[in-house]
Amino acid sequence: MGLFGLGDKKREHPLVLHVDDSRFVLTVVKTMLLTLGCEVIGALSGKECLKSARANKPDVILLDTVMPEMDGVQTVTELKQDSATKDIPIIMLTGISIMRDVELALAAGAQGYLVKPVDINQLRIKLAKFIPVLP
Repeated sequence: MGLFGLGDKKREHPLVLHVDDSRFVLTVVKTMLLTLGCEVIGALSGKECLKSARANKPDVILLDTVMPEMDGVQTVTELKQDSATKDIPIIMLTGISIMRDVELALAAGAQGYLVKPVDINQLRIKLAKFIPVLP
């Protein structure tokens, strides 16, 4: 397996930052990501995401759209305007009923989206676009 990580932080496994205001969703998706061989950091808000993305330089961010304080679109916008995080791929992970928000997030710089509930095969396919070596 190759080295992963942006900048000086090199890792043996790809790091995914998963952002969702539901601890249940974080737990379910974390289990899937671990099965795929990823390291996982969870965040419960857009603000936590910004802080963690700057500090950890994940290979991919999975981001919910509907969150309190700072929604997914605002979070994408801030990530893409920050030179430290602008190159991190972002995949929106959302419910189908908020498609307009997904379109706004894609326009702001997100590179893809998945609809909840997501299964491990969908997750693997979407992540493979940004993480070339997955089981």
